[in-house]
Amino acid sequence: MKSIFDEKKFDMAVKEIMTKNVITVTPKTSTEVCAKLLIENRIGSVVVVDNGGKTLGIITKENIIEVIAKNKRVEDVSAEKAMSSPLITASPSLTIIQAMQTMFKEGIRHLVITNPEGKVVGICTDTDVFKVVPQLILLEQEYLKLMAEGSEIDVDIDIAGYCDDCKEYTDNLIFSKGLYMCSNCAPEELIASNE
Repeated sequence: MKSIFDEKKFDMAVKEIMTKNVITVTPKTSTEVCAKLLIENRIGSVVVVDNGGKTLGIITKENIIEVIAKNKRVEDVSAEKAMSSPLITASPSLTIIQAMQTMFKEGIRHLVITNPEGKVVGICTDTDVFKVVPQLILLEQEYLKLMAEGSEIDVDIDIAGYCDDCKEYTDNLIFSKGLYMCSNCAPEELIASNE
């Protein structure tokens, strides 16, 4: 399936949307302190780092809930014992689409971004990705429209996106009269020639 997400000029790196001021804690920090940091800063996670700044794990709201659910006192449980580890990390040059795929595959909502030395330089959340992906899809549609102006679209190429008529997503858009349409909205003669 043809997609401009495969073209280098439309690759937006995760470093463009990540939060750069990441709050970190030491392995000995209590989960009570971690919980307070989450609330005070209105964030979903803190990253656990060693004395040299290398990432060890992550504490999320879910980790704190798990401590409470086990009838343990948050002030008695260290971040080291409550954190999720090993930590899934990524390079700042990872594309947003790749970040989204990684989060989906690994079942995580927070992707820690590290430099080659393993030190945290940012964090990308599913919310960060969801804010930008719809804009990328719209950009893809506009780009394909511009490419199609004044030229014929190869009907053998599948183009994914949202129908300009009914706004539903499809894996097979059909170009007609300057619009990309799904098979339900496109004229019948174009559907037949596209099969």
